Formats: sequence, C-alpha cells, structure tokens
Amino acid sequence: MDMNQYLSMFIDESNDHLQSLNENMLLLEENPNDLSIVQVIFRSAHTLKGMAATMGFEDLAALTHQMENVLDLVRNEKLAMQDFIFDTLFKGLDALEAMVQDITEGGEGKADVTALLAALQAIVRGEDLSAKPSGTDASAGAASDTDANDSAGIQLDEFQYSVLSQSIADGHRVLYLDVHIHETCQLKAVRAYMVFDLLEKSGEVVKSEPSAQDIEQDNFDYSFSLYYITLKDPAELESQIMNVSEIEKVTVKELDEDTLKQMSQLGAASRESAATAEAPVTEGAVQHAADKEQTQKKAPAKTAAKTGGNTPNRTIRVDIERLDVLINLFSELLIDRVRLEQLASEVQNHALTETVEHMSRVSSDLQDIVMKLRMVPVDTVFSRFPRMVRDLAKSLDKKVDLVITGAETELDRTVIDEIGDPLVHLLRNAVDHGIEPIADRIAAGKPETGTVQLRAFHSGNHVFIEIEEDGRGIYRDKILKTALKKGVVTEEEAAGMSDEEVHQLLFAPGFSTAEKVSDVSGRGVGLDVVKAKITSLGGQVTIYSTPGKGTNFSVQLPLTLSIIAAMLVKMGSEKYAIPLSSIVETGIVRQEQIRKVHGNKMIEFRGMLIPLISLSRIFNIKDFDENEEAETEIIVIHKGERLAALAIDEFIGQNEIVLKGLGKYLPPIKGISGATILGDGQVALILDPNVFIK
Repeated sequence: MDMNQYLSMFIDESNDHLQSLNENMLLLEENPNDLSIVQVIFRSAHTLKGMAATMGFEDLAALTHQMENVLDLVRNEKLAMQDFIFDTLFKGLDALEAMVQDITEGGEGKADVTALLAALQAIVRGEDLSAKPSGTDASAGAASDTDANDSAGIQLDEFQYSVLSQSIADGHRVLYLDVHIHETCQLKAVRAYMVFDLLEKSGEVVKSEPSAQDIEQDNFDYSFSLYYITLKDPAELESQIMNVSEIEKVTVKELDEDTLKQMSQLGAASRESAATAEAPVTEGAVQHAADKEQTQKKAPAKTAAKTGGNTPNRTIRVDIERLDVLINLFSELLIDRVRLEQLASEVQNHALTETVEHMSRVSSDLQDIVMKLRMVPVDTVFSRFPRMVRDLAKSLDKKVDLVITGAETELDRTVIDEIGDPLVHLLRNAVDHGIEPIADRIAAGKPETGTVQLRAFHSGNHVFIEIEEDGRGIYRDKILKTALKKGVVTEEEAAGMSDEEVHQLLFAPGFSTAEKVSDVSGRGVGLDVVKAKITSLGGQVTIYSTPGKGTNFSVQLPLTLSIIAAMLVKMGSEKYAIPLSSIVETGIVRQEQIRKVHGNKMIEFRGMLIPLISLSRIFNIKDFDENEEAETEIIVIHKGERLAALAIDEFIGQNEIVLKGLGKYLPPIKGISGATILGDGQVALILDPNVFIK
C-alpha cells in the first residue's frame, strides 16, 4: 500500500496529538495524582504510536512505545510521578516533535534516541534517575558533553534560533566559533573575557557554551564555543582572536540556514543524550519490558475505548493554499462589484440598479463567510507558550504561573503566522526581566510564585494581545541612565521625556537594562525586533508599568490584512487609499492657520500643535501643490498617541479595498504598503501612515 497519500494527514494528526500531550503533561505536573489526566495522555500516546507504526516510522513508534510503558505504570498506580520522570517524558516529547518535523521536511523521522530509550526503560525498572552521577561517571559525562558540543554545535531554544535565522535572512553573517585557550594559562577567564570584548565590538554573541556566567566565574575548561552575528570577514575575525595572548586555536565556521538548523538540532540531541545517558540495557530486558507492557495494557484498553466520545466530527481540514486561492478570487469579485455599482449609478436603469444592489448584499454576506474562513483562534499560537514558560522558569530558578485568557479570540491567518516570534520575545522578557527571583519577591512581600497574564480580546476592528506580569516594573531612572550611557538620548532630551516616551526607549536597537549577560537576555536583541514586526503588520505596541508592581505590554493588531476599510483621496490626477484604522478625523485648514516651527509646517489641533505633512512633495506630485490653495483638506492620522496631518487635494469617499502587494519588480517604497484596484480599473496606492509619524 502506498502510504504517501496519507502522509499529510499523519503529520497534521501527529502535531495535534503532540500539542495535546504537551498541554496535558503540564496539567499533570500541576496535579500529579490526577489519574484522569494520565488516561488522556496515555490514549494520545497510544494513538500516536499506532499511527507511526502503520506509516513505517519505527524510531518514532519505538520511543512512543517506551513512553507508553511509563504512563501505563502510572495509570495503574504502580509508579508515582516525580520530577525526573516529568523531565524525561518532556525530553521524549521534544524528540518526537523533532522527528515529526523531520518527516514534514521530507525526512524519514530517524533520530538517535538510544539514551532516551534507556532512561525510560530504567524508569520502568524502578531506578531513580534523579541522583546525579559522581566520581568516574561524572567525569565521563562531562567529557561526553564536551565532545558533543565540539562536534555538534550548541543547543538553541526557539528565541535564539529565530534571531540567528532572521540575521541570515537579513544578510548578516552568522558564525560558529570554537576557541581553545592554552592549558598553561593561569587566568583563562580573563582571556575569555578579552575574546568576548573583542567580539562584541563588531557584532552580537547570541549563545555560548559554557554560559556567560560560568565563563565569568572561571567555571569552565580551556575551551568555549559560541554563535555570533557580525558583518566582519571570518578570516579577519579569526586573526584578531589569535592575537589575544594565550589563545591556542580558533575555529570559525560560517553558517547558512541549513547548517544552522542541522547544528542546532545536533546540539539538542547531544545535550539530551549526555543528560539521560544510562548503562546499556540488554535485549532481553527490552523484550521483557515490551511483554510486560502488552500484558498490562489489555484490560485498560477496553475501558479507554468505552470512555471515548461518540460526537461526530463536524470539521474538515482544508489546505491553506486553497483558502488563499479563494480569497484571491473573492478579491477579484469585490473589484468587479465596485465597478458594477459605479456603472449602475451612471446608467440610472432601475432593473440594473436593483440587481446590482442584491448582488452587493449577497457578496457582502459571502465576504463575511470568506473572511471567517481565514480567521484562526490565537490559541494556535498561545498553546505552545505554557511549555516554553515552564522550561524558562525552571532554567532561571523562578516560580511562574502563566494564565491565558481569550485564547478563542480570532485573527487573520496571515497575522497569526507572523505574531508568534514577537510574543515569544515578550514572554521571555516578562519571565526574565519582569518576574523577580524568589528571594526578592518574598522580601518585597509578594507570593514566591510570579504570575504572567497572557490575554487576547477584540476591540473594534482590532485585536489586542496583552502580556502582563506582577514583577518589579520599569524604573524610569534606570532606563534613562542606560539610554544616556549608550548615547540613545541626550541629557536635554531625557529631561523633557514623558514616561511613555521613556518606555519606548526599550525598543531601541541594542538596548538592554540587564546587568549581566545571560543565555536568556542582556545582549539587546529582542524588543527592537518585536516592534519592527508588529509595525510591519500594521499594529503597535504600548507599555504600561508601575514600579514595584509590574508591567503590561499591549499589542494592537488589525483583524485582517487582506480586505480593509479605507478612505480614498485624490492628489492631482493620482488616487491614494488611507486605512481607516489610522485616521482620527478629517477637516479643512486655511493658509493663515498654518504655522512654521523650526522650518516645519504645524497646525493647531484640539489645543496642541501637530505637524502638517505634504504628500505632494513626498511623492513628487506635479499637478497639485497645497501652497497654492486658499483652503486645504487634511486627514489627521495617529500612531499610538502621536498625531500628524496629511494635506490632500480632494476626498473621494470611504470604501472597502483589496490589498495587493507591489510584487518583486518594484523596490520597497517608503510610505507605500501596497496597492488596490478601484472600480474604474485604476490602481490606487495604499499609504502606510506609520511611516509619516516619527
């Protein structure tokens, strides 16, 4: 039987089961004695194992089978869940996700999980893996870990990988450096610091092994490795590092997208193998565990089958490309509808007008349905964050509760695809910078467990996603001190800045208030990426904070990026569209009301002075000049709390427009986000108001 026809279904269902396993494992970690959760986890694992075996992915099936053995003992109350069991099962889930990802990319789902299988089998035998190896075993483990790092790279988390991957896409060089210090060196931490200092003058160190703290405290051997972003030539960089005294050898490897992915995955596999390595298990012991699993599973399997729901499946899976084709076809229909409405108004035929009006009502209903088909609950993004926050809090030795509300809120699929990475950055920032260490929270009279709220809700034509924590808050003086030190602002500018303007400094490239550089934060890579991505989606991010109480990052996003309401305006013989979501109001200003402040045109608007921007000058429009007009129509636009007025020639009216990209033939044009086709067949450029307000 040809299984390829079922491959896409297998991948989709495997991802669903893995997501369910992650979510329920987190629930079980909070309630380790709740056997009903174990039953749900067991059923998902059992289904996944059967699917993998049927499709011929033996490694995936074998690992799931051993995880199932552990879960079977737990659900039959023969084994109590402990921290080391949770950690091993979570590592198993990570390995399963890597295998499914490999299958998605055309691989065979192969992976070396021998050490992980041995650890799971040891748990089934009743061995306690929580005790750390000592003596000879510890030395062997350390050597193994060093070898793994030397040969396979460093394990990267989702945040670090996204930063490196984006840097490659932006044309930067991503390098993997392996530095060895002479074993006769008496001050190896100092030599390592000199190397780091040299590197940070011309780039960013994203991840090092050992960590920056360990190197600073001299807690490392005579070598270290790191991932590095730069524009500098690798050969020149190698030469500069070798000029540092007592450096024995430097290996510099430039990475592309494929080698970065391969090295980071190998790093993860090596780390996992070193952490879970146990004595090899004989073939007889493996077979014994398998026979025992089959015997124990017979009776409970019937119970699981009976408890399964009989609710019919009322959903179908639709390929995303088909939805894209559907929205493109409807976009063409919308353009023709506007054209028909215009022709009907010119002809003044009663029967034609009635028909066009009916078609407009039907197409409006069709538009609602088509847009809803593209709407996806934000839960598809939110669902991966509990596991991420759990692992991050554990690595930082903090206690953090992630509370998610509004996960059913829907956003356009295009926005959903892009918003994941910015939210990862903000959540990591909340856990690392926001939530204090346990001792500091107790000293401040707070509960030792910090709370991070992740919520989503609709408001008008926008969706708001907020990340709020009850941590230390943002201190104005601390931000300004760092900003002055880095030259982001001058002392005169700092003195006149509002709290909101001070908070916005956090989004400056390279800005970080972290006192120590760690593998999680402190290198100034993150919040500037967040703002750039959210702004490119037509959204904005605002910060609210109370020192000592906590901080709220509020992200405002448009509901959809495909069909929007816009104001059509005329500039001479050219037509432009301005999104209604950016418009505050329209008006008329007389020439005598325009003032000049430091050479810039300003007008008074509701008790404040705002800049007047000349679109005719920006876009070099030959047949219109507002300076020749006695009265000029204006559109007041906003970007957050900032306002500006655009001088235009004439209003055409409000309309729903279809966003079209400018394609690859045109270079990016500042102030233009796309184009639309009007009812008369003309093309109108769509303005990006965010560009005009600084």
